[in-house]
Amino acid sequence: MTPPALPTLSEEAREVPERALRLYARLWQFETWLRTIVYVELRALLGDGWSASLPRDTRPFDADKRLTHMPTREMNALSYAQLGQLMTLIGQHWDCFAPYLPPQTLWEAKLKEVLQIRHRIAHFRAGHADDHARVLQLLRDVDRGFWTFCTSYNDGRPVLPPDRDPVTKHFLALDPLPWGDFEPNQWARIGVVDRSEVVNVQVNVLRRPWAGDVDAVDGAPGRLYDIQLRAGDRRVFDYRSILERTKPTHDRLVHVTLDTGDAIRLTIPAVLGSNDVIELVETWLGAARHNVRRGSATTSENANAIAAEWPEYVLGPGHPLAYLGPDMPCSFFDA
Repeated sequence: MTPPALPTLSEEAREVPERALRLYARLWQFETWLRTIVYVELRALLGDGWSASLPRDTRPFDADKRLTHMPTREMNALSYAQLGQLMTLIGQHWDCFAPYLPPQTLWEAKLKEVLQIRHRIAHFRAGHADDHARVLQLLRDVDRGFWTFCTSYNDGRPVLPPDRDPVTKHFLALDPLPWGDFEPNQWARIGVVDRSEVVNVQVNVLRRPWAGDVDAVDGAPGRLYDIQLRAGDRRVFDYRSILERTKPTHDRLVHVTLDTGDAIRLTIPAVLGSNDVIELVETWLGAARHNVRRGSATTSENANAIAAEWPEYVLGPGHPLAYLGPDMPCSFFDA
C-alpha cells in the first residue's frame, strides 16, 4: 500500500504566522553555528578537559536518551545547553571567541535581546514586529566572524621542517608527497606517489585565530592536528565499518569528516600531546587498512547520509566545515 502523501510545508504551517517561521529558521541557523564554535574552540583550548566548563545539569540529555524508540544523533552536551549557558561559557573564555564576535559589551547586550526573542518564539507568542529584524541585524554583525571561524577550519598548514614535530615525523613515510627543501628556506612537495601504499597519511596543523605564536605544536593550546587518511590507487573506504571499529576513540577527536569514499579527515587537539595523537591516528590507520577495497566512489549524498547516522562530530562532504576555505568569500548567513 502506498503511504499517503505528506502535506506540504505551506499546508502544515498555514496557521503559523510567516514571521514566526522566518524567525525560527534564523534562530536555528544562529544557535547551531554558535554551539559549533563553542565546541571547536573549547576542544582546541582544553582538549579532553573541554566539558569541565559545561553545565552540570544532565537532565535534558538523560530525558532525551531515555526515549530509545525515538533516538536522535545529538550526543554533544552543548546540544542540550540553553542559550544563556552558552553566553556564560563564551564570557568565561572570551579571548577564544573575540575574533568572531562584536566587542564583548555590545555582544552581550545583543544576546540579551535575542534571548528574549527566543523565549517568545519557543513559547508560541506572537512577539514584537521588529523581532525578525533584530535577529537579522545580529546575523549581519557576526556574518564575517562566523565565516572566519569556518574558513580557518579549512586552512591547514604543514609543519616545516617536518621532522621537528613528533606527529608529522612519525607519519612522514606514509606521506606520498612529503615536503622537502630544494633551496634554503624554500619548501615544496617532492616525490613520486607510491601506488602500492594502501592508505596514505598527510599531517597538517590548524591554528585557531585566537592562538598565539608557539615554537612547537605538540601540546599547544589553540592548535589542531589536521590528519588526512587517503586510500591509495583508486581504492575506497568502508566508512560505516571504520566508524564502528574506531568508536572508542571518537570522544577524543574534534571531528571526523567523510569525503566521497577515498578520504577521511580527523581533527585532533594538539593539547592531548603527541603520544596520544599518534596512538589515535594509528588506531584509525589500522581500521582504514582493514576496510579499504577497490570500487567506485561514494556519492556526496551517500557520504552525507552516513554522517547523519552518527553524532554531531561526524561530518559529511556537504558540511561547510568540510570545504569552505579562506579563498571562498561569501556571505555566511546571507542576511
